[in-house]
Amino acid sequence: MFGVDAYSLEVLVPSVIGVVAMAGVMVWAFIKVRHLMNEEPKHK
Repeated sequence: MFGVDAYSLEVLVPSVIGVVAMAGVMVWAFIKVRHLMNEEPKHK
């Protein structure tokens, strides 16, 4: 298996957190845009 030491954890953990955060923001923005697009015809 992979040899995991303190240095690789210091490198991997922030990058994994960053990827998860970006994916979460993309999903949140996609849901928000769809919600706004679905609401738009009601205001006209």
